[in-house]
Amino acid sequence: EKKKTAIYLGALSRDKGVEDAISAFSLINEIDPNWQYWIVGRGDNRFVRRLIRLSDSLGISDKIRFWGYVSDKKKFELLARAHALINPSIREGWGLVNIEANSVCTPVAGYKVHGMIDSVKDGKTGFLSETGDFRSLAKNAIKLVKDPKLYEKFQRNCFAWSKKFTWGKATKESLELIRNL
Repeated sequence: EKKKTAIYLGALSRDKGVEDAISAFSLINEIDPNWQYWIVGRGDNRFVRRLIRLSDSLGISDKIRFWGYVSDKKKFELLARAHALINPSIREGWGLVNIEANSVCTPVAGYKVHGMIDSVKDGKTGFLSETGDFRSLAKNAIKLVKDPKLYEKFQRNCFAWSKKFTWGKATKESLELIRNL
């Protein structure tokens, strides 16, 4: 995207931190109003309406696009077009979405929780903040994007990191683990 873009991708639920993503978007907007924000995923209709009201109350509803559920092809297209993935999940099993973002050279700003610390190399493929510190998420997203040389370095790191993960390798390691039990 020509316009700086932060994306949230995942289930629209409290434990995935989408409300913190919107709060981070609002802070990014205060610092640099030349961004746009995408929220990709589905959730309960009442919760989605709540998110829309939150973005409206923060004065950024005109800058957020709710994409809803998208195909895999569209998901990777949006991740590739975005400048940073904001992933404020407070509970994460692994953080596959981080590796998916990295595979298209998009770095991550997220929370330092299990799963995230496994899938984001802090300071190399993104920045991790303390849980609940959406101000730090916003600052880290801006930090990732504002310095072109740093951003290019993170993009290279992201791509290289993502190549370490394949379904074939995961299958082989899982079967090996099962056999050893």
